Amino acid sequence: KQWYQRRVAITAGGRGGRSSTNSHTVTVFGSTGRMGRFLINSLGQSGSQLILPHRCDTHTINPLKMASDLGQQHHVYTPDFNDEAHLEDLVKYSDVVVNLTGSHRPRLHHSFKDSNATLTHKIARACKNVGTPCFIHMSHINASYDSPSQYLKTKALSEEIVLHELPNSAIIVRSADCFHAWDDFTHYLARLNSRKRLVQKGRTQIYKRGIFTYKQPVFGPDVMKGVARIITTPDQDRQRLYQFVGPKLYSLHEFMQSITDITFRMYQPIFNPVRHIVEANIARYENYIRYQMVTDKPINGLPGLEDLGIKPSVFEDEALFWLRNYRIFWQTWDPLDGQKSDIYNNSMGTGENL
Repeated sequence: KQWYQRRVAITAGGRGGRSSTNSHTVTVFGSTGRMGRFLINSLGQSGSQLILPHRCDTHTINPLKMASDLGQQHHVYTPDFNDEAHLEDLVKYSDVVVNLTGSHRPRLHHSFKDSNATLTHKIARACKNVGTPCFIHMSHINASYDSPSQYLKTKALSEEIVLHELPNSAIIVRSADCFHAWDDFTHYLARLNSRKRLVQKGRTQIYKRGIFTYKQPVFGPDVMKGVARIITTPDQDRQRLYQFVGPKLYSLHEFMQSITDITFRMYQPIFNPVRHIVEANIARYENYIRYQMVTDKPINGLPGLEDLGIKPSVFEDEALFWLRNYRIFWQTWDPLDGQKSDIYNNSMGTGENL
């Protein structure tokens, strides 16, 4: 690939940091998603040239420009991902392509398979046609064809597609459920508890009271720092499969207790078998199945964040930033005297200790 070697020799330079230019040109699909902003920030810090396809309004992607120096980002409006020639144009100048596309729920015009597998197949095929040396695909540690979750089934299918199209250049990154300020995971669990009226004393419907489900969540920015570290690692030192999990293993009951300790809410888990049948078997509520019924099953021996020199953040140290919003309005800030208001046994509903 003489054109690629010539491009690297021209673009590499500087002392390092945002105002320099390293030897990597990276195309990131899904940069406007929940996790994309963290990856763009990490890559911008190292001086990577970024090509960011998007099909959203320009006001959505414009804030990402702040992550890089002037001229380091190239935003390409891509309304139709069925155009294979256009996809090839997006990846042919890049030595690394990162796929963050996917959806946690089916959309009006796109099913789980369309969002998580079909689109990945089109991107992987374009990379195959132009000979992309490195393709990084984000997956999930619970991705399996036997999973009750449609999301995890299609993630398993996307892994198979990527490895079939790019057997020598694909890198699979399996991540546990991520927690950060824009996640689905902790916000979903916090809403389950905070939407209860005060007279219900925190009674919350949890699958089998959270005793038999175990989670090992990981901080979203740590995951994207790991992906950025993979990109800057020499190719001969890269592994083909990574697994990113958090430092602590929780039962779902323990994790809900950690959330309610931050939100200053009561928590009493209950399990209604009839409601479980409705949500899991009839309504097929994806968040309920994936976040409450599926246990994380990491594989021992796979390289993780520590192998890339990243110390995973602990949930309790980070979650106050966004879970504070689920407190009662007069308890938004920690009390100076350390005395929390008794909001459940107060007939006035004002938070005053009568």
